[in-house]
Amino acid sequence: MTTTEQADELPEDQATGAIAAIYGEIRRFSGVPYVSSLHRYLATHPGLLEWVWGALRPAMVSGAIPQAGWHLAETARLAPLPRAPAVGAALGAIRNVAENFVRVAPVNLVFGASLRAVLNGPMAGGAIPGGGGFATGWIPPAPLAPMPGNLDPAALAPGPRAALLRFATELDGKMFIPALYRQLAHWPELLDWLALVLPARLAGTEAASAGAALRAAAGTAAGTILAGLTPVAPPPADAALTARVLGAIGRYAMTSPELILAGRAVLGALEG
Repeated sequence: MTTTEQADELPEDQATGAIAAIYGEIRRFSGVPYVSSLHRYLATHPGLLEWVWGALRPAMVSGAIPQAGWHLAETARLAPLPRAPAVGAALGAIRNVAENFVRVAPVNLVFGASLRAVLNGPMAGGAIPGGGGFATGWIPPAPLAPMPGNLDPAALAPGPRAALLRFATELDGKMFIPALYRQLAHWPELLDWLALVLPARLAGTEAASAGAALRAAAGTAAGTILAGLTPVAPPPADAALTARVLGAIGRYAMTSPELILAGRAVLGALEG
C-alpha cells in the first residue's frame, strides 16, 4: 500500500446516464444523501455496477437489504470512549456525519455479503432454489442531511494528515481511508482526539468479536436474500476482476462493522 495513491472510485458529480440513475436509487433506498465508496468502486469497471444493481435492486427497493442491515446492527457498540473535546456550534454537523455512517454501514455490509453470495453461488446464469421474489411498496426513511464532503489527505496540513492516516487501510492495492474519518477531518481537533483514542479500541478483542458477529449475521441474511433473487446473466467480468471485486467486498466486510462501531462511539462521546 502507498500513502499517496488512493483507491479508484467514480465520484457522484462525475456520474452520468445509467450510473447517475443507479446512484440516485442507492441514495434513496439507503436513506442517506450520498453513495458509498463500495458502489463508487464498482462503477469504475465498465458495466459492473449496472450488473450488480440489476441483480440486487429488488432486494434494495423492497427494503430486504436495508432492513436486514439495520436489524443486525441494532445492538452493536463498543464500551464508551472518553468524552470528546468541546465542538461548540459544530455539534449538529458532527452528529449528522456519525449518524449517516451508522445508518449506511449496515446496509453496505449486507449488500456486500449478498453480492458475494451472488458471485460465489448458483445465481449467475442458473436457477435459484426457492426464488420467491420480494414485496413491493416499501418506503425508505427520509435521507439524513448532507455531509460536508470527504477531505483529500494530500490537501491537509501535516498534523491532520497524520491523524487521518491512522485510519488508512488497503483496497485493491491502494490506500483506502473510510469516509467517516475523511468527513470528520473537517474538524481537526476532533480528528486528532479520535486518532488517539479509537484505533486501539478498533484493534482490540471487543471490536473483533462485534465485527465477527456482524459479518456472520450479514452472511445469514445474504443467504435468505439470495433465495429471493431472479437469476441473471454472468457478470461482465473475467476471473481476475471477479477475484478483485471479491477482495474488495472482503475489505468492506471489515470496514463496515468498524464504521458502525466508530460512528456510535463518536455519538456517545459527544454526549458523554
